[in-house]
Amino acid sequence: MVVKPAKQTPLSALYYAYLAKQTAISDGVINVVKGFGHTTGAELSSYMDVDKISFTGSTEVGRLIMQAGATSNLKSVSLKLEGKLPFIVFDNVDVDKVAPLAFDGKI
Repeated sequence: MVVKPAKQTPLSALYYAYLAKQTAISDGVINVVKGFGHTTGAELSSYMDVDKISFTGSTEVGRLIMQAGATSNLKSVSLKLEGKLPFIVFDNVDVDKVAPLAFDGKI
């Protein structure tokens, strides 16, 4: 697996790889590649030896990834586009207050 995190969040992916290395996961199973989407991400999307791309982000970039995947080796592409921020709601939260904020993506 090759993970290319967003330029704003490379440390979380690097830490995830570090934690994986502390387990029985073999070297080379999880690889983190840092870089910008228009260079590193574009190369991964069109690289012939990459069989699947999973992307979370903008519709604009998702469209580019689909095109790159189709013109390289017709790779499988999974897209989660224009989503709101993920969050966790604990059992001690005021649901009536949090639900409208979560629905509007303001948490």
